[in-house]
Amino acid sequence: MAEYKNLETASYTNALHDASLKKNGNAFWTCWRSKFEITDKCSEVDHCVDDVTIADKFAQHFSKSFSGNNDLRVKELNDEYFTLRAGHYSYPLPDDVTLTTELVSKVITGLDFGKDADFAGISSEHLLFSHPILCVVLSKFFQLIFLSCYVPAGFKLSYYGRPM
Repeated sequence: MAEYKNLETASYTNALHDASLKKNGNAFWTCWRSKFEITDKCSEVDHCVDDVTIADKFAQHFSKSFSGNNDLRVKELNDEYFTLRAGHYSYPLPDDVTLTTELVSKVITGLDFGKDADFAGISSEHLLFSHPILCVVLSKFFQLIFLSCYVPAGFKLSYYGRPM
């Protein structure tokens, strides 16, 4: 049994290696998905199959998990935040600019698989399979770029690492 398992591991490892060497992104990701991605989707949570009920159960679970343990301390931190925030001024984004999390998510979802990575080695798959919080962070980051009128130097580099 162990010999069969080793043979199976060697088989898909070789297939991944060959696809990588040939720079065949489609073959690589097809092999990857066949071995590492779960095709059976969870359709039942806590004996419920209704999408809305399941979503509510997740919302209840995570709201309990991420709520404060000490109501007094939560109020103190909230007051401290708003006190510090009172003196903060920034420029609002113009009405015609909508750099929302949904927009960033939609753009990332529309990226194609199997494209070459950029000069830093980041490919579309990195963005597509990243944690959902990345869309929030990127939307805030792009808003800061727009508000500050400053484009980071790395954004001005081409695929070959040279300024455009």
